[in-house]
Amino acid sequence: MKSHPGSPSRRLLFVALTGAFLGGLIVVSRWFWTDDTPRIDVAVADVDDEPEPVAQNPGYLGLDACAECHAKRVAEFRGTNHFRACRRPTDGEMPPGFAPGQGTLPTSRPDIHFEMTHTGNVYSQVTVRTGPGGEHRSVASIGHLFGAGGLDEVNFSWHGDHLTELPVAWLHPLGQWGHVPVNLNAPGDLGREGTFRCQECHNTWFAHVLGSIDRYKPDSFLFGVTCERCHGPGREHVTVHKSHPGHAAAEAIVHPGHLVRERQMEICTQCHSNAITRRDPPFSYRPGEPLAEHFRTLVTRHPEDDHVANQVKYLQESKCFQHSDSMTCVTCHNPHRPTDHAAVQKSCLKCHEPAACQERPRVPAGVRDNCAGCHMPPRIWVNVHFHTANDRFVPPIRRSDHRIAIHPVARDRVVLEWYRKHPETDTQHEAERLAHRQTDYWLAEADARQRDHRFLAAIAASREAARAEVTPAVRRHLADAIAAQSEVLDDLVEAEALIDAGRYAGAVNTLNRLLKLKPDFPEGHAQLGKAYAGEGRLGLAIEQWREQSHCDPNSSYGYVMIGWLALLEGKADEALEMYRRADEISPFDAEIKYRLGWALELNGHLSEAEAVLRRATAIDPGHVRAYERLSEILRREGHAEESISPARHAARLTHFKDADALMTLAEADAAAGHRKEAEEFGVKAMQTAPPDHIDAIRARLDAVRAGH
Repeated sequence: MKSHPGSPSRRLLFVALTGAFLGGLIVVSRWFWTDDTPRIDVAVADVDDEPEPVAQNPGYLGLDACAECHAKRVAEFRGTNHFRACRRPTDGEMPPGFAPGQGTLPTSRPDIHFEMTHTGNVYSQVTVRTGPGGEHRSVASIGHLFGAGGLDEVNFSWHGDHLTELPVAWLHPLGQWGHVPVNLNAPGDLGREGTFRCQECHNTWFAHVLGSIDRYKPDSFLFGVTCERCHGPGREHVTVHKSHPGHAAAEAIVHPGHLVRERQMEICTQCHSNAITRRDPPFSYRPGEPLAEHFRTLVTRHPEDDHVANQVKYLQESKCFQHSDSMTCVTCHNPHRPTDHAAVQKSCLKCHEPAACQERPRVPAGVRDNCAGCHMPPRIWVNVHFHTANDRFVPPIRRSDHRIAIHPVARDRVVLEWYRKHPETDTQHEAERLAHRQTDYWLAEADARQRDHRFLAAIAASREAARAEVTPAVRRHLADAIAAQSEVLDDLVEAEALIDAGRYAGAVNTLNRLLKLKPDFPEGHAQLGKAYAGEGRLGLAIEQWREQSHCDPNSSYGYVMIGWLALLEGKADEALEMYRRADEISPFDAEIKYRLGWALELNGHLSEAEAVLRRATAIDPGHVRAYERLSEILRREGHAEESISPARHAARLTHFKDADALMTLAEADAAAGHRKEAEEFGVKAMQTAPPDHIDAIRARLDAVRAGH
């Protein structure tokens, strides 16, 4: 059995592996598997003759198919935010920031700015860098936009079949451009991978390239969150109606209102929650199925750690929800129509009599019916934020707190706003008193959050205080929180650059400074582990990766790195423990499954290793090393003839130019008694091996020739 990988230096090995694994802190669940993965059966044709595996449409038709019978409902639905969740620039009005003179966005660096331009229906983001050699412009055409209801519009650009999220967005409530915090030292348009999980929550269906995180068939998108996301794929329903006009085809489509409450709620939970990590391919979930079978939900410590809004979690924590057996999201929100805020307010009266509100006699008559304002206050949720021309870490909107409760500070805010709209002389003293009380409350919150190193949360609290009154103390608190969060991110960028340059000692110093400022920052611990590994101090690296896992239990990265070192050192038990933990957190990561299969093999669990590796190849049909490892295990299990198929597939995927893949195929042929083919592929492996790998390939070829 060959060793993985074949470098003579453990230190150099670890430098290489950390560079490969740390593309981001959290190992994203990027690929998918099914429990009924078929046995591999691959033709011997050249790999170039095979199309890449792409997800097949299970029956999603799009909104127009529904409109044939439900025209009125569809017309009404087109006014909803869900319908506008994703669109093309040609599908509607574009932000006013594209108007002449409105399209420039500076950054914190004077040599870099963005320009948002358009010519006809072609809209673009231009990243402009100015240096000694003049001006360099990176142009990215906008292909898709996320955004709805006058909130913010996030732009995506096609690069071939890759869909990249661009950094600049239009912030409707602020009427200006902003960009996400981004490493301005990066090249190109500063875009980042647009993950399929993001796309899944903003679209009805699309065909993605299996094994990829951001590759799709561009013409496959059914844009927006439309009927079939709540009712299921409509093909069977439509077929029944067309073949049997007038037939009641309810059995061929899901009616969410007929589901039990938990299943009905989960239709919304699939996107309005922290259900981020997939357990199976995108769009596998069907309304009415248990959501936990398809997603692993992240558990967060603080609201600023939530994914987007997480409304369902907070609603379920409220007494209103817990004391009801029928309350769901649609109690207040009609999914078929644009939001009617007056109707939302009246939803409370379905269960509560106005006289039951003890505060009612003590507040102005004009706010006595504002139930949501007092009990579901719109708060600054800073987990989504942007840098604008004159501010940093700016949340574009406030979101309602769905944990329906008694919030005295929210009641005061509602009354304060009413007084400010009605500035009669006899109300101004009370308005000032409420403003001071609001400010004191939120500044105390900002102080507490700052002490806990929750700098984003401190920014949010300071901004809440500024809504009441802008005082020198408020400005100071906001500036201090912004400075602390900026320092954390700037140090992280600096450390990453030092690590990339091989300057590990400098990175260690920078990261220790960062972690002194924010001890619970998981990315800092992850990178410090990487820097220590680069120095060869692997014990310290492991300590940091363990701390990273403690700080972020939703990340598999620390377990992956510790497991990888254990694999390299032959510590089979430890490797298996680490990769089982990693696999539990990231159940559809093909690389983790590959490493888990390897650890299982080292522990002698060959049949389980085989099953895990088959899942890895189903998740990512292009994972060459998983096919190689699967071939080796099949040989060890005595299935020599069967071992040829995955080995040949690995060789074909590498165009018969990868020495390891060719040598694995030679070993499989030799085990099956195909001596001529084994010699042929073994010689070709020697011819293609890089100089530092020739000795390892020669040793394996000698073993084949010797019949071992």
